[in-house]
Amino acid sequence: ASLLVQEDLILMRRDDSGWRLAAGSLCFPSSWALTEKFGKPLQQIHEPVPGFGPGTRPADLINRMFDGLQGQAVERYNWSIQSGDALYHPLSNVERIDRATNRPTRFPDGDVKAHAFIRVERQTLRKLPASRDILFTIRIHLDPLAVLARHPDRATLAASFAAQLE
Repeated sequence: ASLLVQEDLILMRRDDSGWRLAAGSLCFPSSWALTEKFGKPLQQIHEPVPGFGPGTRPADLINRMFDGLQGQAVERYNWSIQSGDALYHPLSNVERIDRATNRPTRFPDGDVKAHAFIRVERQTLRKLPASRDILFTIRIHLDPLAVLARHPDRATLAASFAAQLE
């Protein structure tokens, strides 16, 4: 299936402990590694995300949302800022911690304007009719941060980015 579409494909399967990552084709990860997440439940997958660890309200909401999905597709967007234009952007948990604690900047020469890119993930979720597994798709869009300076609604976008980063 992954040869037929541009999206990365992740299959989530329900068992007694919740929704687990059961299969995947991940070509363009956004700061995570499939090998570290494979077979884990949703709460452990999102553990590095602030406020999304096991037993948190957001983790419980995601599980309930997954349980309640029927045939409809759900779409959401997620964004981040990265240094460089690499679509393939894996990070293990160890690398993520190292970057957050030991490096003052991710931009090689400190020039954010020259190296910053907006990485947008278009994500969809759909419960499959026969297996009742959930197909999670991820499509990456990458643009230089400088594109915002030319956008007609740049002030609103910049304010929204700043509020989300805060």
